[in-house]
Amino acid sequence: MLQDMATFAAFLPGTAPRAWITLTAVSAVYFLITATTFTSLGVVLPSMIGELHWSWSEAGLGFTLLGVVCGLTSTIPAWLIRHAGVRATLVLGSAVMAAAFLCLAQTRGVLLYDIACCLAGLGFTLLATVPGTYLLARCFARPSFAFGLYFTVGGLGGVAGPLGFLRILSVSGHWRDYWLASAASVAVAGLFAAALVDVTTDLQAAPSDSSGSAPRAWTAAAAALRTPQFAILAAAYGCFLLVGITVNAVSVGHLVQRGVPAVLAGSLLSVEAFINAAARIGGGALGNVIDPRKLLALSLLALIAGLVALSFAHSLPLLLLYAACIGIGYGLTFFASTILLLNYFGAAANLELFSIVNLIATLASVGPLLAGWTHDVTGGFVPFLLVLAVFVALVLIAVLAMRPPARPA
Repeated sequence: MLQDMATFAAFLPGTAPRAWITLTAVSAVYFLITATTFTSLGVVLPSMIGELHWSWSEAGLGFTLLGVVCGLTSTIPAWLIRHAGVRATLVLGSAVMAAAFLCLAQTRGVLLYDIACCLAGLGFTLLATVPGTYLLARCFARPSFAFGLYFTVGGLGGVAGPLGFLRILSVSGHWRDYWLASAASVAVAGLFAAALVDVTTDLQAAPSDSSGSAPRAWTAAAAALRTPQFAILAAAYGCFLLVGITVNAVSVGHLVQRGVPAVLAGSLLSVEAFINAAARIGGGALGNVIDPRKLLALSLLALIAGLVALSFAHSLPLLLLYAACIGIGYGLTFFASTILLLNYFGAAANLELFSIVNLIATLASVGPLLAGWTHDVTGGFVPFLLVLAVFVALVLIAVLAMRPPARPA
């Protein structure tokens, strides 16, 4: 197996077999936590609401807490990695995430549900993109492809999550069993990842500017945070989170209200997640050939089209258009904004800058709460989805005007 990895690694200069083992380990964790959090919760929520007699506002608050805690705790993994190491961060994340799913499995009221969502937000942060991108930026001399593959595998978790829930529901007949299975799988994967990742290699330690795009002297405490480019990339990253978390939370309920069968509405989340994953690997393959800024602009345009299609979807063509556009927009925005942050400001500061971007993007977590409130007031989700499309359009205009930042003196 290691010999096969070495042969494949020859296609990317400077990449050792341990880098591919690290990529495999962190991708497996990302796959599972994506499968068992945002996309799954959106599909499980209607069953939980029906049994526990919650309103959409109560259910949406938990989803919002999940996203808020993800953002507010986004600097914690950076601090832990610097002070305790990546392995300790992954072990702690596994324990927290398992506790979150056990709480969800035992939920009888809103309070425990909200606590579980908060724990899941912290666990997601500790296990997902901050430690993953930190390791990959160190292990790969040219991390664009590795980032794309990592994000793709994570995106495929969004395909597996809803399907896994429907499968377990058909066998056991109850949504609680899904959360128990999630707790076990994430805990095991996180512990294996902690044991397997390469924590010693750092190919970015010696600054390199062979691509002409990575400045040498940016630091998180210096000029990078004050550039308009950083603000625009943070806004774009927030867009993909705002759209993604809102669609995952309300699309099934919205489409069922418009007469779409619940099974089809839930399956469309898997279709969207599959296209999302394909967009990420496509972005990773094209990231060294096409300007990621152009990919980002295309992805934001796709999000706008997807939100409009979802707002009025009732026929199969519109449903497929919604799934395709949201999937492409979600995947490409995630990839392009992340790789642009690395390209514009360099690898040395990327751990802190990426954590700060996630912290800023916490504002996106208000989406499900506002969408639920809109539904309770107006009787539907359409007004909020259209306002969201307008916001993404404003960010798109800023991205089209953006240029690489001037290097610090």
